[in-house]
Amino acid sequence: MRNPYIVGRWLRGSDHYGRHKLIDHLLNAEDQATWLVGTRRMGKTSLLRQLEWTVDNDPDSRYVPLFWDLQACESAADLAYELFISVEDETDRFQALGVDIPSLETMDVNRILRVLQRTVSGQGKQLLLLIDEAEGLINVARTDNRELARLRRSLQQGEHRTILTATKQLIQLNELMRDWLTSPFLFGFNLVNLWSLDMEATQSLIRQAQGEIGVQVDLGVMQDVIEVTNCHPYLTQYLCHRLFVSDTEETGYLQPVETADLQADHLLAGFLQIDYDHLSPTERQILLAVSRRGVVTEQNLLSDLDISSPASLERFLYGMHKLGYLRQIAGGWSVGNEFLRFWVQENQDSLARQIHSAVSDENVESLLREGQRLEADYLRKEIALLQQQLDELSAQRDLYGDDVPMTLSTSLQKKRRELESARSQIRLLNVDGTGTDSLS
Repeated sequence: MRNPYIVGRWLRGSDHYGRHKLIDHLLNAEDQATWLVGTRRMGKTSLLRQLEWTVDNDPDSRYVPLFWDLQACESAADLAYELFISVEDETDRFQALGVDIPSLETMDVNRILRVLQRTVSGQGKQLLLLIDEAEGLINVARTDNRELARLRRSLQQGEHRTILTATKQLIQLNELMRDWLTSPFLFGFNLVNLWSLDMEATQSLIRQAQGEIGVQVDLGVMQDVIEVTNCHPYLTQYLCHRLFVSDTEETGYLQPVETADLQADHLLAGFLQIDYDHLSPTERQILLAVSRRGVVTEQNLLSDLDISSPASLERFLYGMHKLGYLRQIAGGWSVGNEFLRFWVQENQDSLARQIHSAVSDENVESLLREGQRLEADYLRKEIALLQQQLDELSAQRDLYGDDVPMTLSTSLQKKRRELESARSQIRLLNVDGTGTDSLS
């Protein structure tokens, strides 16, 4: 059996695990413009490609997807060229809607967007603009911020839906746009954090449950993989790829995790360094302090570090938790996964000497305040919906008396877990959830 774990490229279809609720939210949220923020290799590109795949495979979808990669963009002309190439790559899709693709080649980026939006809308559809590697906009802001101001208007005020992905390095745009008479570029984008998979999706990924042939995984090995990776999608694939053993042409299994398996190779070490570079000065201090202590309480961090207030510390911890740098354990905080922990410990001295950061504490705190507000609103709605669904399932269960179908019992247990997970997340925000689980 060939190694089924995929490392190093984006995934979609049956190769893509989890994110079902997030995909539903991104496609149906009231906000038409969303910034999906995540660390390197957290699955940002894969999620955009899965959104594209989901829409393409839904005959009733109102959307026409367009994937637009900004990685190589340095100027407004680059934006227009890459957008044209993106449309050209999907010639069949857009020609069928009546788009004159060759005519787009000489247009600027905003004109292309207007033509696409108008043509798609004329067919009773809505353009779904999927923008990857949006950090490219930082380069454009340095060379032509007037064109970027027009692009912001096109992305946020058009009839299409925009979902862009980037690391939090993108907040540099607000620094570069300080002289705008209008709001900074990112104001108006709904902020959504992309973090680790949920437990069910991670277990399915480890077993390769969506593949033609699954992988045999001992329960202890499963638990160790989850403990090591903290459900990080790339790290889970990375570790399982290392552990996989093919015993026949049609079967394979995962061998136990050894300490040597936790050493980052050159490629992974590079990704971890980039993730560290995207931390603000205070976030770097927090990560290094947590690494030194192993498990640390918030009170310990306040005494160890020069942080202005407990509220500021809580915001930074919230943000680092959401992006996978930290996790809660044993009443305190520890490094988010074992690969990151090993790497930080091995490079502690050199990392401590990295003083300059392109991401400021002030901008990160501003971003976190908005993120907490938006997430609290989303979780309140989610908790209310989950409670309603749980009540409906409970009413169905009562009709059966002592002879409750197994499928209904399983659905009840799953819904309880989802509700408790949502409540745990809102507790981390230090706000109150709504609804009471009548079965708890």
